[in-house]
Amino acid sequence: MAAIPNATPAAASLDEVIHHLNTLSRRGLLRSAGALLAGAGVGALGTTAARAALPPGVKHLTEAEAAVFARVAEVTLPVVGTRLRPWAPEEILTTLDAALLAGMAPHLLAGLKGGVAYFNDGPRGRFGKPFTALEDGPARLFLDAWGASAEPPQRGLAMGLKKLVQLSYWANPASWAPLGYDGPMTPRVQLTRLGNAPLPRA
Repeated sequence: MAAIPNATPAAASLDEVIHHLNTLSRRGLLRSAGALLAGAGVGALGTTAARAALPPGVKHLTEAEAAVFARVAEVTLPVVGTRLRPWAPEEILTTLDAALLAGMAPHLLAGLKGGVAYFNDGPRGRFGKPFTALEDGPARLFLDAWGASAEPPQRGLAMGLKKLVQLSYWANPASWAPLGYDGPMTPRVQLTRLGNAPLPRA
């Protein structure tokens, strides 16, 4: 597949970007984000408008890209009125930037940036606006439509951006308490990590 729209010539293809997003796991992110969140002192935050300015310290996103991720978070993490912990854009964006984007190879990050721009322009044909300008209803319709699309790039992008946002939310230990989850057992019982060890044979 050719390089995606708006990406630099060295950018990864959309197929490569989506494949990388599919390999991301909650467990891996928890290890990456733990020190970050502890050092930053991220605690309970009230919900604010998702179109906030780029938070200090975010190094791998432009304001336009941050606005797309913040809007995806608004649509996919509607926690207001539920028992789930409220979130704020700066929390999601800071975790996303430092725990996920900072570790991406440059060509994958460039490809993701092109994908974010492509996704944001996606609703123009149907709604006449970019994703960041859509009201909640049309934004959900668009995200659901691309998530169920027969076109792999559209489906992969919609699912991948949702995954990045949701991983960034659940990486914060403060989000676990409403679910009664007290964190990974391995560090609490001091188990040695064995990685992907083979299963024992009889």
